[in-house]
Amino acid sequence: MKRILYFDNWDKGYRNFLRLDSRFKERGYDTLLVHTSSWIRNDVEKEKTLQGLKFRDVSYYRTNRIKKIIKKEAPSAIVILNLSFILDRALVKICKDLGINLYYLAHGKLITRESQVVVKDNMKKFGKSKLYSKVKMKNIYSLYNYFIEMKSLSKFFGFFIKASKNYTQFTAFPRYSEELEVQKSMMYYPIDRDIMIDEYGFPPDNVIVVGNPELDDFFHTKIKDKNEFCAQDLGLEKQNYIAYIDDGLSSMRNWDTNKWLQFLKDINDVLKKHEMQMVIKLHPRRELDDACVSFFKDESIAYFKDLDFKNYIYHSHFVFSHFSSVIVYALLLDKNVKSPRWGLSVGIEENFPHDVIDYYYNKEDFENNLYNLAINKPAIQDYLLEAIGTSFDGKCIDRIVDEVLTGL
Repeated sequence: MKRILYFDNWDKGYRNFLRLDSRFKERGYDTLLVHTSSWIRNDVEKEKTLQGLKFRDVSYYRTNRIKKIIKKEAPSAIVILNLSFILDRALVKICKDLGINLYYLAHGKLITRESQVVVKDNMKKFGKSKLYSKVKMKNIYSLYNYFIEMKSLSKFFGFFIKASKNYTQFTAFPRYSEELEVQKSMMYYPIDRDIMIDEYGFPPDNVIVVGNPELDDFFHTKIKDKNEFCAQDLGLEKQNYIAYIDDGLSSMRNWDTNKWLQFLKDINDVLKKHEMQMVIKLHPRRELDDACVSFFKDESIAYFKDLDFKNYIYHSHFVFSHFSSVIVYALLLDKNVKSPRWGLSVGIEENFPHDVIDYYYNKEDFENNLYNLAINKPAIQDYLLEAIGTSFDGKCIDRIVDEVLTGL
């Protein structure tokens, strides 16, 4: 059977594969998403299907050894969304041993050179990202797969020596080695390719730019009437809303749910004074508890996990976010983007140039500029040309699928 296997550490990121899925099937390939969600939480279905894509958790196979699962499914090729973690390294070795092509597809804009210093510093400051705090079931199983595939005491001790000196190379900031050698690393944007080569040391001939597959839907989506969109899609009585793109700020930046809600309250107090409504596009990893839902109700904040993103951005008064990679979408639509750096947001990395989005270092300046929607169009156009190149053409998915199938 001709099969493309998608592999990920949880089932939340399935949309990154779903965008490609119909194209692979049109080309005669069966598809399957294998994930390790049960290493993270207990309430996981062993097998399910969403929007035509079949999911299988590792628990379906009654083994935690990934090589046994790969051998059983016998895929023609495997596509992954990460290439730095311990389990990724084990998967590279497995695919080499079994002669299976492995492709890395980045699933967002990489952290810029300038921001890496800030992020690494935050990772070292806050305990959640430190190695000793990572002794959890998923890491135990990942280490098990890594060491059983490497079959080397030197690799065993070498890992701990490297991790003790700089554990970030096993998280968000890899250093290239044979452990990360895949068929191709496929990046969204030219600027990401530069980071992979210049900062992480990947061979230039191994890293290609395919564009952002999310932009294909964005490219083809038609703009709706604002009254219709606000009433029917967003359920809003008033049309004067702010599009807040949730960055999914995590504990490595010392943010928990309580801090996130404090941040939202600070912003929403300003917006309510000016009769503006906050509408949140939640990050895929964001889990809402009862406190969040109650807070949103009390603050009259609308929130969505999924929505018509192009119209959401287009019809907003302005876009508000810290560093989300999808800020690019707002720039494509000539929207003003405001980014906070006061209060709890002090010290968060600045992933976009100052002439492209507006940073605010105190709340008073932010409030005084709520109606300042000016943009620096020449600077934005220059940035977009550097950042996404010519990939905004509606053909990104075809480039990805062609790259994978050409190698078979």
